[in-house]
Amino acid sequence: MRRFRFLVTAAAASAVTALAALPSAASGQAIGPVQGSQAMVGTSGIAVPPVQRSEVANMIDAGTIDAEGYTHLTVNLAAEMKSPAVHQGVIGAVLIPDVHPFDLAYTSLGLLPASLDLTSPVAANGGLYTMAKQATLDVGFSRYRVLLYNTTGSAATVAFFAYRSRR
Repeated sequence: MRRFRFLVTAAAASAVTALAALPSAASGQAIGPVQGSQAMVGTSGIAVPPVQRSEVANMIDAGTIDAEGYTHLTVNLAAEMKSPAVHQGVIGAVLIPDVHPFDLAYTSLGLLPASLDLTSPVAANGGLYTMAKQATLDVGFSRYRVLLYNTTGSAATVAFFAYRSRR
């Protein structure tokens, strides 16, 4: 019985350690490499409750994109609504420079400096899936933070991807 308790305790400790090592959207570290590509990064399964674009402090931090050495980012997002949209709105991603002093403006002042926006429209009581039109952006900073918002009045689960290129 003593050995069984030890095994259960050790297994629980291993599981906690493994979970702690996983990236977390809440900590802003959810964006990572996409298997099979060195240039593509992304994240999926991020819960985004209703948050207006003006509510900077409540936006969901999806993580950062390393853009050092790249000239363009081709970005896209897709979302699954958890219920039909209460009213017409958008699921959106805002990319802001994650370098000083822009990071300070965001964290200390709640500003969205030099932002790049990507949105996907959602109709009231429409379908449960939406995808933004892919956009290619010029890279002007070495790293970008991705913040998500949702103006539909209904919760959504979001996937965000970026393809980094040197063209």
